[in-house]
Amino acid sequence: MKFEEKFIAYMDVLGFKGMVEASESGNGMSLPELMGNLSKLGTQQDETKYERHGPTTCPQSQCIEKNLNFKVTQISDCVIVSSELSPAGIINLVSHCWGAVIELLMKGTMCRGYITKGSIYHHNNQVIGTGYQKAYTNESGVTAFKHEADERGTPFVEIDPIVCSYVEASTDRCVKEMFSRMVKSENDTTALFPFQRLSHSFMIGGFGQKFDPNKEKESNNNVRMLLKSLIERVLAYVEPSNMNAMNKARYYIRALEEQLVVFDRTDEVIDKLCSPFPSRRI
Repeated sequence: MKFEEKFIAYMDVLGFKGMVEASESGNGMSLPELMGNLSKLGTQQDETKYERHGPTTCPQSQCIEKNLNFKVTQISDCVIVSSELSPAGIINLVSHCWGAVIELLMKGTMCRGYITKGSIYHHNNQVIGTGYQKAYTNESGVTAFKHEADERGTPFVEIDPIVCSYVEASTDRCVKEMFSRMVKSENDTTALFPFQRLSHSFMIGGFGQKFDPNKEKESNNNVRMLLKSLIERVLAYVEPSNMNAMNKARYYIRALEEQLVVFDRTDEVIDKLCSPFPSRRI
């Protein structure tokens, strides 16, 4: 038994108390649905996956152990994840957390967390160490993408500057590229940002395929409808009289609405591509 220096993440589901109350009264998710949501945070199967197959994100990146010393402890509405100090260790931990965030988003559920580096003893359901305490303490004080100067507790998974510096100093191109796809930085803070995943892109004549504007518009509209349904799902699990919860929901809704604007612009681009040559201006 010993403490180890590792990358550490702590995340929890926002509004969980209200979800439980609604489930018990029969007005919300059923208990199986609620438990299914919590499983998105991580299970023992995630550890087993690394034991069997090694890194899944950037599999060729440097690691110390094949299993990345990857540990997951999920208790009630929160999860603690830790991994070894290596390029493969950090990108697979970030990828796990990012996957959990987007899986929960698809269910209309918000989560918040903090990813850091520090000392921890993490085996089975035992989690002890100052690194864990740092992640746990900072989770409630996340300031990523805040609207007000003194605002705390925004609904995002923030990443400690020491972790960002580790990635920045890495010479591993895959780690840097994948990290940049999963995060967004603003006002000296960096956090997981799943909303850019919800996009539609098209290629003109890519891979020998003829550009079909109707097909592209249909695909664009399908994702637009998904975004609108996600807004409805987020609001469905927020008590309108709870201003604190509503304020947190507005962060997600604003990000989703910004993506909707992108889809409207995509339709405009498609229309211009189909217009007579002299009037094409994009």
